[in-house]
Amino acid sequence: MSGRVVSEWPSTLEQSFDKHPKLTYCWSHWRDGKNWEESGAIGFMLGRIAVSPTGVTDKCRTPEDVAKRFQVLDAIWGDVSNRGSLPSRKDLEPTNFREVGGVLMHLGPGGEPIFSGAGCHRFAMALMMDRPFPAQLGVVHVSALANLRDYRAVD
Repeated sequence: MSGRVVSEWPSTLEQSFDKHPKLTYCWSHWRDGKNWEESGAIGFMLGRIAVSPTGVTDKCRTPEDVAKRFQVLDAIWGDVSNRGSLPSRKDLEPTNFREVGGVLMHLGPGGEPIFSGAGCHRFAMALMMDRPFPAQLGVVHVSALANLRDYRAVD
């Protein structure tokens, strides 16, 4: 549920960026110049497909689907790097509401932004751009309510 306010925070579920497989393979590919296979992306996706009850991960079923997915991500990265910023989901899909399908961020105790894990590829790109980026708001710790205005952009 977007924008849900909580008083207890599940800090045991937090994970550092350098341990997140999708973030690390994106950076390895786009920043360090490794191909998708060398970065671990192909193996990761095929492994996820193999254990998925539906045989689908990120809309991919086959190695060919995975290759096409990464070609699309490279095209998106090319567009994002040419723009110099991450476009909003509404810029990409005019009917999109509140960044649904984009980067999902929570605000933890004290107001610090915490990546949810949703929108990994977009989030990896945004971090590489080192600029503010559009995000959907997820869970907000009650102590972070005062910080909410700091993260809102006025269009």
